[in-house]
Amino acid sequence: MGYAPVKSVLNHCQIVILFLSLLNCFFSVGFLTAAEPLTPLKTISQATGTVSALRFSVDNQSLYLGTYGQLQVVSIESAETLQKLDKLSGYITSIADSPDGKLLAAGHYQKVTLFNTEDYSQLAQLKHHRGQVSGANFLSDQQLLTAADDGTVALWKLTDDVWSLAESLEYDEPITSLAVDPAIKWAAIGLGDETRVTRPGSVAIIDLESFQEKKSHVIHKSAVASLAATNDGKSVLSGSFDESIIVTSVIDGIQTGIFKQHARPVNCITTVLNQDVIFSGSGGRYKEKNELIGWTLSTGEVLIKSEPHAGKITAVAVSSDGKFLATGSQDETAIIWDLATFLK
Repeated sequence: MGYAPVKSVLNHCQIVILFLSLLNCFFSVGFLTAAEPLTPLKTISQATGTVSALRFSVDNQSLYLGTYGQLQVVSIESAETLQKLDKLSGYITSIADSPDGKLLAAGHYQKVTLFNTEDYSQLAQLKHHRGQVSGANFLSDQQLLTAADDGTVALWKLTDDVWSLAESLEYDEPITSLAVDPAIKWAAIGLGDETRVTRPGSVAIIDLESFQEKKSHVIHKSAVASLAATNDGKSVLSGSFDESIIVTSVIDGIQTGIFKQHARPVNCITTVLNQDVIFSGSGGRYKEKNELIGWTLSTGEVLIKSEPHAGKITAVAVSSDGKFLATGSQDETAIIWDLATFLK
């Protein structure tokens, strides 16, 4: 089924039982369909390059789309571009909005640019990272956490209407991804060099109160490419260039599940609020196996597996109300999906 729990020693009877169970799972997954199919609602084709980041607005009326040198604000209802925020260096590889929805952060090459969502005027550019910004998350309306592939993590704070660097950490390897616990107690960073395919990938857990590394776990055979925190804040999901997703306990570092349904690097992962459902996207240098997979976290049961894009899937996002799913691709398109009906 592609989802393995922790290892155990099996006797002959257990092996027979396991074989029969797996055979049953094989057929059940092969013919598994949700109550309703996952239906595309809109296709967005006005990107200026690979769709490198996606995020739904706080009010779930707009989709923020990052591409080369540009951040677009797209209407979910019409799929029309409402705003184009240009002249940003390199690809927009991370997008975050503040809890109150008033601020929008775009992470790109060496900078994080902040915008006012009322009129999308530029408020500030935060400069600390020396490489591509690979992650951004607001911890509050006055705090922003960012990470980059130069191995740096930065905590920014707003004081007297000025954003400034409050804390920073440095690592020896590129940081490829960032995830924050829903309760804002910890953050996870994914580490690894995708150009060195035999070098293991790891996940480091940072305590947000002390801003110190809590634990670091070597998890994958290759670099970590994507991260997501589970809804209960107890585990982190890590996708890798080794084509697997591993569920790791934040408390003790124990791996509680391994998902192996992807056949290409797992570039993006997202959870669905208040649901036991995960969506992950994959793809590599080859045209095939650019897959979107929806699956159940607790069991690894595959809910949907499809190839909706002509290029690798590079971004995936879910609206906070659970109504919409968005996927972005190297084929320069994004698709908005009817998630609410699919999950009924």
